[in-house]
Amino acid sequence: MLSRILCMMVLVAGLSAQQAPAAPASPAGTPQSSAPGQQGFRISGIAVNSLTGQPLAGASVAIAPLAQGSERDVTKSVVTAADGRFAFSPLRQGKYSLMAMARGFSLQYFDHHDVYATAIAVGPGLDSEHLVFRLQPDTSIEGVVTDENNDPVQYAMVRLFQTSTEGGEQKTRPVRGAQTDDQGHYLIGHLAPGAYYLVVSARPWYAQNVRPPRGLNSSGAYAEDVQQEDAALDVTYPLTFYPDATDSANASPIQLAAGARETADVVMRAVPSLHLRIHTPPSSQGAVIGRMIFPRVSQRIFDGYIDSMFNAPDSWIAPGVLEISGLAPGHYVIELSPSSGINDKGNGKAWYREIDLTGDADINAAEGAAFVTVTGTILFENSRVPKHAFIELINPETGERFNSSISTGGEFDFNSDDVRPGRYAIQLVGGESFYLKKLVATGAKVAGRAIEIGSPGNVHLAIIASRGEAQVEGTVIREGQPFSGAMVVLVPQDPGNNAPLFRRDQSDSDGTFTLSHVAPGQYTVIALANGWDLEWANPTVLQPYLKGGQTVQVPPDGKLNVKVSVE
Repeated sequence: MLSRILCMMVLVAGLSAQQAPAAPASPAGTPQSSAPGQQGFRISGIAVNSLTGQPLAGASVAIAPLAQGSERDVTKSVVTAADGRFAFSPLRQGKYSLMAMARGFSLQYFDHHDVYATAIAVGPGLDSEHLVFRLQPDTSIEGVVTDENNDPVQYAMVRLFQTSTEGGEQKTRPVRGAQTDDQGHYLIGHLAPGAYYLVVSARPWYAQNVRPPRGLNSSGAYAEDVQQEDAALDVTYPLTFYPDATDSANASPIQLAAGARETADVVMRAVPSLHLRIHTPPSSQGAVIGRMIFPRVSQRIFDGYIDSMFNAPDSWIAPGVLEISGLAPGHYVIELSPSSGINDKGNGKAWYREIDLTGDADINAAEGAAFVTVTGTILFENSRVPKHAFIELINPETGERFNSSISTGGEFDFNSDDVRPGRYAIQLVGGESFYLKKLVATGAKVAGRAIEIGSPGNVHLAIIASRGEAQVEGTVIREGQPFSGAMVVLVPQDPGNNAPLFRRDQSDSDGTFTLSHVAPGQYTVIALANGWDLEWANPTVLQPYLKGGQTVQVPPDGKLNVKVSVE
């Protein structure tokens, strides 16, 4: 069962407003009613600390029906008794989300993994009265950010990155963050157990690394600055990775155990500020300033993730010369938005450049690469364009997502986005049961639901969408019995080029699962008992599991029911 954000919002309100004593739970082994007309069905169990196994008294527990059949089918919540027990009755036959929270325990779904959880099925012959809800206690991390003189670094940005199977492949992405106070202290709480990387960005409060404009001498040449900058103040802090690294490759993970409160102090060491001067035609200065367009400075960290830099100062130091200061040695991505004359022919395209900085440098905007102009048309067979549909491009390497709305005539473009050459998965979002039936590209190579853009230029996509998304339902089996909590993956043919076609779910307490919005075609259904840390979209990792999966042919606008053995 896929956890729903809506359920979470309802629960947060419900747990604070509907707290009531828990109904007494049935003694172990007491059969529940099989006739909804008598007493209805029950969900009951005990909430415990996952570390100690001790019952949790006073925990707020709630249920929400997955399918609302009447006005009575709304979120209900109770507070666990002294022995940690909870119960809900009478209930209609169906499936329910089960959620809980307590002091020191953040909101959690029953047997949750990522955004998935196990729903509780109630009905004749189903045991929903002996549940053990194991709540993981919160963990947190705190520390102090200081400079090399042991003075606090105020208002530094502290972020936690975590490696997870985002999109089915191992990626390291930001998850939480905080800002230091006036004493340099930070605290990030309510964290799940796991391994995290801590990254700090800041500027020295005393740094003055924006140069004043230069003046012209009598011959019309640019004179040296009237005032010499104090080199001691022209400094910056490099992006710093715990414990003391300026390169993400040398960052050390921080292991956070459930219930732990870890400390991670960071020392920021000022280095001489580097200056990058971008030479553009003189007309660019007025155009950029007039349109409030400024450069974006980013760094590639953790295997390609593009991280926008913290407050890099920039200024026009002379006509046609834009200077970016406050840079430490490292690899940067420099981007300039469109403006008149920014490129060699003044065609108004955006511009970017990747550069390794080891000292002050000058670059010419005419020698940089332009972004890709991506436009296209989409035809919805026998239908108008759905109101809220849009096209999305996803770069799995950088984590970037670009969206474009679709006009009533079926046209879309990404001209307002800074799309670089690279590999992108393409998908239709909000298409009201439509799926991408055909994709043709000019200026890019197409493989499945992916496009490969090799160089800057114009890319045009021609798409045909057809109505007919299907649904795959089934039951996960182990030794002839339903198995709950398994990760179920619907794997498309040619998985390396069809990432948008993957579907996932977690089997519910009766072993059942539902995979919705499935495009027609051939797939393999696999169920893994402990697969949540696997790169489930990586073809090489998938290969051993596909042999034991269930091959299915999904028809347009159909519904399949399958049984799959858990591995």
